[in-house]
Amino acid sequence: MNNATTSSLMSIVGGLSRPSKMPGFAYGLSALDCKVGRLLRKVKGSTCGSCYALKGMYSFPNVKKAHARRLKSLSNPHWEAAMTELISRKAKKVPFFRWHDSGDLQSVEHLSMLVRIAKNLPQVSFWIPTRENVMVKEFLNQGNTFPENFTVRVSAPMIGRTPEKIAGTVGSSVEDSSAFQCPSPKQGNSCQECRSCWNGKVENVSYSKH
Repeated sequence: MNNATTSSLMSIVGGLSRPSKMPGFAYGLSALDCKVGRLLRKVKGSTCGSCYALKGMYSFPNVKKAHARRLKSLSNPHWEAAMTELISRKAKKVPFFRWHDSGDLQSVEHLSMLVRIAKNLPQVSFWIPTRENVMVKEFLNQGNTFPENFTVRVSAPMIGRTPEKIAGTVGSSVEDSSAFQCPSPKQGNSCQECRSCWNGKVENVSYSKH
């Protein structure tokens, strides 16, 4: 894949996203394809009850088409290699990458691919928030571990609650006063210099409801 053009790599993986608040690139799928999330959307008081990834720019037709391309591309046998090469190029200046600014894991094998990519790119810090606790546990129960540059934040399902503690992971929550408070609402909805989400030593990051 080293000799492939960036556009051809983008074509294989379905493209990347570039959230304006974050320091680098990201990757997202449709929140409609979340396994646990689509169930939580029906639960009053859940963190998915007013999902931000189903509103605003995420509802634009071009974004929906991009999400559909990305979901389909996961079965491409070249996806992992193409994504590895693409991130290595895109993260040279800013070595921080977020998995799933929208959407979530689709399977244990999906998680395994992301972990292998992180191992291939130790110079890049990865962060993935997820509500797919069962997939995470199954991955770990198979004897796997997460590399230091791959921070898994298990998300609390209910607003104001703390997340489940799973060995090898940290947490994220919404409106949890006991956690580190995401500073972005006080700094123009931007991470600016904060990198707490990517920092595996920050046990729990709480975000404002939005």
